[in-house]
Parts: sequence; structure tokens; C-alpha cells
Amino acid sequence: MSNSYQHNNNPRRQQLNSRLKHKQQQEEEAKKSPKTMLRGAAAPATTKKTATLEDLKENLQTAMELEHSTIPPYLCALYSIKEGKNLMAAEIVKSVVIEEMLHMVMVANLINSIGGSPIIGKVKGKPFIPSYPTRLPGNVDKDLIINLTSLTKEQVRVFCKIEHPGDEEREVKVQLRVNSGEIEYHSIGAFYEAVMEQIETLEAEAQKKGKTIFTGKTQQVTPEHYYGAGGSIINVHSIEDARAVIDEIVDQGEGSFGSIFAEPYGEGQEEYLWFGADVEEYAHYFRFKEVQYGRFYKPTDSAHRDSPNGGLPTGEEIDIDWDDVYLMNDNPKMEDYPKDSEVYQKMYDFNKTYCNLLDNLDKGCNGKPEVLREGIMIMFDMKYKAQELMKIPGKNGLAAGPSFEYID
Repeated sequence: MSNSYQHNNNPRRQQLNSRLKHKQQQEEEAKKSPKTMLRGAAAPATTKKTATLEDLKENLQTAMELEHSTIPPYLCALYSIKEGKNLMAAEIVKSVVIEEMLHMVMVANLINSIGGSPIIGKVKGKPFIPSYPTRLPGNVDKDLIINLTSLTKEQVRVFCKIEHPGDEEREVKVQLRVNSGEIEYHSIGAFYEAVMEQIETLEAEAQKKGKTIFTGKTQQVTPEHYYGAGGSIINVHSIEDARAVIDEIVDQGEGSFGSIFAEPYGEGQEEYLWFGADVEEYAHYFRFKEVQYGRFYKPTDSAHRDSPNGGLPTGEEIDIDWDDVYLMNDNPKMEDYPKDSEVYQKMYDFNKTYCNLLDNLDKGCNGKPEVLREGIMIMFDMKYKAQELMKIPGKNGLAAGPSFEYID
């Protein structure tokens, strides 16, 4: 497969994405308030600082940690579904997990493309896996707290907030903190927009000198190596490839580059009709909305919250029984149990297996992509061990549940 952008070969979807991106860029250019910035740039109240290539590498490492931080909560929800129950909900959550892992790998390709080395596992002595409850890495929406827990209506609402494109209320709250000197992003898409701006600035500076920042020699992960699904792996060798990766990640998560609520709603506006028959798969935000409301989107539903359907799905019902799940203790820890207990040992075994999967991804994304196929069996082993923990009583009569802690 070529390295060209494979993110969506549907002409209508490409056209709509292009139009929304252009509108968002126009709005950003018109804003008078200071922009939020990544590592390598000063806070708004201070003198602007020029970012370096090393800053960009660290920011992309943060992006990879951001993608990863959503995977344990999504997996806990998936593992809590009882066997043979809530099949469609399980399929939806599973599809999102697969794509989040794909995003991690593509960010790793981006890091390799600029001569960096992605780190999946232990980062400078601290765990790659966050300690839950946690906030999203990269100062994304600091009001949002994420827990490890079962598939519940409340947890799915949190998932929607994670993938939410942002709205005026969120942006205002974030901007108030930004104006006071903090660096924060109102959505994951806003974080990636800042990353892309930094990539473009550094590449433009390099081009003026007849050079490029895309000098990495490490073998990248290609579609033939990746064992997952959820889209095509994009290899990065140019600024166009970098844009393709970030567009793919944001589009699969939020559904558009920037907020789907960026413009006032108008009857018949195609920008907010994302559910036609020619759209193969909806973004994570909309898939979680389907689980939350127990309905599929109809082709005529609008994504805009001010539309007649309020941006909500109105199609065929999804059979979801919220009682057909194992209720686990929120944010379990091995230290909650005696070391000689069954729960402690099974948590340890699960965590060791998950860390083996991260080690596999680390090797695969650092020049040995052929080893990624070994991850298939690790993922199956991890699933079985997590399901065992969902059936074992822990504290308060609830299931012990997987704790997702780092094991050396």
C-alpha cells in the first residue's frame, strides 16, 4: 500500500471535512485572544518562545499518552459486559478501542518520522499508564475526571465528553484559565490543532534552509504489520502525511476538525448531516451517543445540537440492558488487597499481561514492526484475565475488576 492519505475515500465526506476545516481556520485567524500553546511556547501572558524539534517530539509523546489514557477506561467498560449480552454495545466500544490503538501507532510513526523514539511503557521513570482517576494528558479539558469502571450510563456520558468536539461553554471556561496564564485545550481536537501548527512552523523554518524535519530513518509500522483494524496505517515522510495522520485521528474521534457546533444551524446544511448512507463509520463521539441513547442515527439525523433532532440519534433502537454488566469497584488498585489473596494475584497477572502488550507495541513502534503480530495472543490473554476479575468479588461486594497498573 502506498503512503498516500487513505483517511476517507468518500468524496462527499472529504468535501465536508475540507469546508469545516476552512471555516475553523478562518475563525481562529479572526480571534484576538492569545492562542493556547504546547511545550516550547510561553504562556499567553509572557514573551513568545520559539519551539524546537525536541519540544515537538515531547508534545507528540504526550499525544501518544493522551491516546493511550482512554484505552483502559474503554476496556473496563467492554470487559464488564457479560458474555453474550449487549452485543451491539460491546461491538461499538470494541471498535473505538481498536481505533485508539491505531492512533497510538500512527502518532508513533509521526515521532519516528522526525527522528524521535516513541516510548510506550515507562516514560522517564514514571508509568506510561496513568493512575486512575485521572485527567487527560496534555492539559485537555481539566474539568473532566476519568475513572475505571463498568459500562454504565454515567460512564458512557464521560466517554462522550472525552470525544466531544467542544462547545462554547467549554471553550469559555478554558479560555478564562488560559488568559490567566495556564496552558489548556478545550478538546482533543484543539490539542492536535496546536500540534499541527507547531509541525507546520518547524517544517517551514527548515524549508527556508533547504532542509526538512522529516529525516527519521527508523522503520515505521505499515498496514501489513498492524494486527488491528479501524482504518489504514499512514506512514509519515512529509508535511502532507503528517496532516493526514492528524486529520485521521481527529476525524475518527470527533467527526470534524474543530467543533461540529462552530456555525449556527441552518436547515438543510450538509455540514451537519454526518449520517448518510455513504458514511461508512461514524466518529467515536457519535458511536458513544448511540450507546448512551440506545438508538442508531438515521441517515437524515443532523449532528448539530440546534437541529430538530438535537444532534441525537432517532433511528432503530439498540438492545441495551444496563443491568447485564458486572459492576466493579471504581479505580481498583492491587494495594487494596493482601498480597497473598486471589484478587491481588489475578490483578498482578492481568497487569503484567497488559504491560507485555505495551512492551510489544514499544518494540513494534521502534523499528521492529513485525513483532506486532505477537500482540494478538497477548490481547486475548488479557481479555480472559480481565473477565476473571469481573467475576471475582472485591471490596463492598462489587467485582474486583482490572486495575491497569504498571508492572516492571
